[in-house]
Order: sequence, then C-alpha cells, then structure tokens
Amino acid sequence: MVDAANSEVLSMSLVRSDASEAGTAEIITIEVEVSEIKNRLVSKTAETLPAGRARGLHLAEDHAEYGPVTYLQEITEGSFFVYVGPADELQEHVFRPGDWVGFIDNQGLGHASKVGPEGCSRNFHLLKGQLGQGI
Repeated sequence: MVDAANSEVLSMSLVRSDASEAGTAEIITIEVEVSEIKNRLVSKTAETLPAGRARGLHLAEDHAEYGPVTYLQEITEGSFFVYVGPADELQEHVFRPGDWVGFIDNQGLGHASKVGPEGCSRNFHLLKGQLGQGI
C-alpha cells in the first residue's frame, strides 16, 4: 500500500457488493487521488478497537444526511480482518498498519469483520459518495 502523505495516488482495498444475484461482498483494489479523499471528507476520527471484537455480516449503511457514503479505514496499529463472499464460505482478508480499506457494500449480504488479537488502531474517514463506482 502507499503512504497517502507521500503520494498523490493511494492504492486501497474496497469492499463492495458484487454484481451477482446473491449480492455477496467482494474486495477489489483501486487507486484514488488523495485530493478526491480530501474533497469528499466529512469527518476523520482516530479509534482504538479492543482485541477480538467481531461483527457478523453487516452492511456499510447509508448515512442519514449524505446517503451512500464510503467508510474508509487507515490501519495504524495492530490488525483488522474482513470477511467477504457467500455466508457459508466467507474469505478472510487481513489489514495491517499502512493498509487502507474502504466500505461501500450498502446492499446485498454485506461483510463481516474482526479485530486482530493485538487490537487495532485506525483513522476512520467518512467520505461523501462512494469511491470506485463504475469499476
């Protein structure tokens, strides 16, 4: 992954609903101009999550004021796991310091997540609109 502070383009993972009838989530890699992230930014919050905290399948819900949004996480310490695919065959993806992962799967089955055994610190960015639409 690329350090956003030292680049004009950020390579990131994006969790989105796939085009299948089942509406499962998938992860793709995209490149985003750092200026686009700055222009869409609604809020940025530093968070520390406890080890092992888990959530079953859930969606990146639309925001009450902004509608479809991108929930963008910049992992700064520890690890964060995301699970995508059919509910009975979820595939695990791990994100570590320096990784960026965005969530736009506001339809379908959603994704599951779990904080790694050492906990996780992250910067949580709320962005207007959904990054990577049309890819």
